[in-house]
This record gives sequence, structure tokens and C-alpha cells, in this order.
Amino acid sequence: MDLSKSGIKILVPKSPIKSRTAVDGFQNESPGKLDRIEQDQEDSVAPEVAAEKPVGALLGPGEERARMGSRPRIHPLVPQLPVPVTTTIASALTINGKGTSTFIEALATNGTNIQTSVTANKRRFIDERRDQPFDKRLRFSVRQTESAYRYRDIVVRKQDGFTHILLSTKSSENNSLNPEVMKEVQSALNTAAADDSKLILLSAVGSVFCCGLDFIYFIRRLTDDRKRESTKMADAIRNFVNTFIQFKKPIIVAVNGPAIGLGASILPLCDVVWANEKAWFQTPYTTFGQSPDGCSSLTFPRIMGLASANEMLFSGRKLTAQEACAKGLVSQVFWPGTFTQEVMVRIKELVTCNSVVLEESKGLVRNLMKGDLEQANDKECEVLKKIWGSAQGMDSMLKYLQRKIDEF
Repeated sequence: MDLSKSGIKILVPKSPIKSRTAVDGFQNESPGKLDRIEQDQEDSVAPEVAAEKPVGALLGPGEERARMGSRPRIHPLVPQLPVPVTTTIASALTINGKGTSTFIEALATNGTNIQTSVTANKRRFIDERRDQPFDKRLRFSVRQTESAYRYRDIVVRKQDGFTHILLSTKSSENNSLNPEVMKEVQSALNTAAADDSKLILLSAVGSVFCCGLDFIYFIRRLTDDRKRESTKMADAIRNFVNTFIQFKKPIIVAVNGPAIGLGASILPLCDVVWANEKAWFQTPYTTFGQSPDGCSSLTFPRIMGLASANEMLFSGRKLTAQEACAKGLVSQVFWPGTFTQEVMVRIKELVTCNSVVLEESKGLVRNLMKGDLEQANDKECEVLKKIWGSAQGMDSMLKYLQRKIDEF
């Protein structure tokens, strides 16, 4: 098609810096008021929805989209031609059969060094920004996203005055605990113990808080070497529980959903437990084919009395959030619609307290029972290792999993 006879006018697009458009619903100010860094970032901002362009169509700066995903392809800035656009040049702008622009090839032939121009502009931009003050928000952002590279099964957010640890397991279902998950929680707690955090907030992502031990992970390894794997699993539980027993800073738990097995038994080892109205608590150890863990053989009778503790540990009675609060397992119960807001308001009140006062107060409450808790943890892990190493214990776990599969 001859463009000169068709009457179509071809205009050289203006710089996107001089003709800014509204982005994300905010009206633009005059270009003269824009900071230099904002101008450079605008080149990489793409519209929210990009229409698919046919092959050979002319695309303006920032309009070309990646074929996979929504990130725009950022090309070097191409200098404007110092000559009027003619029909010959317009035809050169089209894409040739090899998928490359003959216009770019012509620039390279004429000796235009695009890469050198971009490098020089980048160096000049860095020199201009060198003396400007450092933005503290950048450091906070790096600290916030650091956990994404360090952890796989949990999310760690360093907030103002406290550390927020969220169970978000990828190696297990329903935030179940296997040795890898337990090691990551221990690592996060050890880091928080050494930094300036005044307390820990422990919660979970999704509608389930924690479903206890990951039996599928465990049974797969028991088939190889039952004695060795049962010892490794018992040692992992012992170290995990001891980390909670020995932690000096207050641990606040926000239970957003079901807490089962070890997910429920560690709650008395924490200092304050807030629960969603929809949460429930259960320790069906005999159904699993195992004995109590997480010091529940000691803490449950002390908290709720021997009769109620035996009912939970032996018959696996399920407690609602209100029942758990009445028995002393939960501190307060909040409405689901405002659960997160209620928790954060109280956390912000706690972080205003002096850190030394918080640690010393917890020490006065916990130090008297620390030895008893460690002894109970050791005894429970020895019994678990004995049960898991036997054929009867293996059969009980397999029957439990089979019942779950049949129910599903």
C-alpha cells in the first residue's frame, strides 16, 4: 500500500516525558513540577490494559507489551531523526520478514551508537542524584521483602516494634508442620530475639491456623528407615518446642482458624492467644495413633483441669473458640469481620511499653515452670519416638490417613 497516496499522515511521536497521561486514577501535574526520578520511571509505566497490535503496526513509546505477562519491554531511547518523515522512511519503520526493524538497522549502519547514549544518560542521572538524601522507605522495603528470599514456608514481616511471623506453607497442606517448616519458624524466632523487636505476633495465611504434624511427609520417610526417621522427627519436635519455651520476648498468637494437634498444644507456651470466632481447637492424638506433644501433657491439665484435659487428649474433643476461652486456652475471642483490626490495635498498644519491662514480666511468669516444661517435652518426644518406631504406631497412622481419604 502506498502511504503517500492514501492520505495517511505519519507523525513522529512526542517524548512520553513531555506528554504524561493519568496513571492509576491520579491526575497529572505540569511536567515542570516532576522530579527527575519520576520522569525516568514514567517511561516504564504501561497502561492498565493494552490492546493487542497486529504485526507491522506502528507502536508508540511504552506501548509494546511482552507476549507473556504484563511487564512492558523497555527499549533504549532512540534519537529523533533530524529530517522530515517521508514515504521511504515510513516504509522502513515496518517490520521485515525476519522480525527486526529496518529502521534500527539503518541507524546502526549510519553509525548511531544507541548503547553509548543510554550509558551516558544513566551515568549523568546517577551523578545528579548522588548528593540527595537517602530515602528511608527504600531500606524498609528491602527489609520487608528480605523474608521472601530466606523462607519458603513462612512469611516474616519486620514491623515497627515487633516481628510478624505468618505460617504459609508450600511444602505441606493446611499449614502443617514438618521439619523444614519448624526450622524456618525457629530461625525467624532466633532472628527476632536478637533484633530490636519487643514482641512476636504469630498468625497464619488463609483460613487454617495449623493442622499439626504433616503425617504424609512423615510416613513417606518412615517406610525407608523407621527407627532413624522417627528419631529425626522426635528431635525436630523437641527443638521446635524448646524454642518456644526458652524464648524471652512475649509471643502473641492470632488464631484465625482451626488449630489441631501440635498447632493447638503450643498455644499455652505462648503468652497471649487471640482467636477468631470461627476458630476451633482439637488434639485427637489417639486418633492419629500417637501420644501428646508440645508439653500438652503438662500445660492442658494446669490450664483447664484434669478432666477437661483428658477429654481433649484422649477422646479428641473439639472446642469452639468460646469454649476454649472459657477453659483458659484462649485469652479473647473477636468477631471475624474485625479480627485483624482488633489484633493490630492491641499489638500497637503493647509495643508502646518498654522492652525491658515486657521481658522481665514474662520472665517472672515463665521462669518458675521452664524446667518442668523442658522435662515434659523430653519425655513426650521419647514416647513419640518409641511409638513411631513400632509397627503398631505405623499401622495406626496409615489407618488414620486411609479414613481421611475415604471421607474425602
